Amino acid sequence: MELALCIAFGLALGHAMDLNFLRFYTDEPVGGPLSRCANCRSPLRARFALPLAGWLAAGARCPDCGRWLPVRAVLLPLGGAALAAASYFASDENLAGGLMGGLFLTVFLTLTFTDFDRRLLPNRIVYPSTLIAIALSWAWPDSGTAEVIAGGLIGISIGVVLFLLSLPFGAGAFGMGDVKMIILIGFVVGAPGIFVAVFVGTLAAAAVSILLIATRIRGRKDHIPHGPFLALGALVATFWGPEIWDAYTGR
Repeated sequence: MELALCIAFGLALGHAMDLNFLRFYTDEPVGGPLSRCANCRSPLRARFALPLAGWLAAGARCPDCGRWLPVRAVLLPLGGAALAAASYFASDENLAGGLMGGLFLTVFLTLTFTDFDRRLLPNRIVYPSTLIAIALSWAWPDSGTAEVIAGGLIGISIGVVLFLLSLPFGAGAFGMGDVKMIILIGFVVGAPGIFVAVFVGTLAAAAVSILLIATRIRGRKDHIPHGPFLALGALVATFWGPEIWDAYTGR
């Protein structure tokens, strides 16, 4: 029953993120009417209110203009459900761990999509999520408010240092959005998880960047988003952060 609740929560949250996706990086009012199609902006039909149902019933096309609907309409709900289920098992079948992990990992999945889609880590996601992470810091089953606050403060320090170190490489090398995402991660995974998250994210970003440049898929001056790699680091830290840190420190 608890696993089913976590899956339903992740599915609903991922669907809500998808329905609100366009307004995350526009000036569109947060409380305005929902729309399914980015092309014709037609009002949301009833069947699209359920996760996956409208997308499948419409054959992945907008019923009004016929354009293809984004695949994220499937990936975000299913991803949210999978992440919540994985968080439940990773926290030794703890309901709070499943819900908390599902919540924030779905947020990081959404930020991955916004960074790929618009090269943005929107404040409309990052700021509220940071406040929620602080407010719910007591709810994590294996850590407390002190660890979460410490992780956030460390995240601030790491983000600022990385931003300053990136300045000689140009304005787009490491943006303020990346800094704010690191701070959010710190308030989610706490300390010492933030060290694991940033290390894994930075290592993954460097490896992929080297591969893309070496294969000439990207040039040295081309933009390579950091958000997806930071999200990967946050996932690793959420599931295995304490174990990785203990192995590194020899505890």
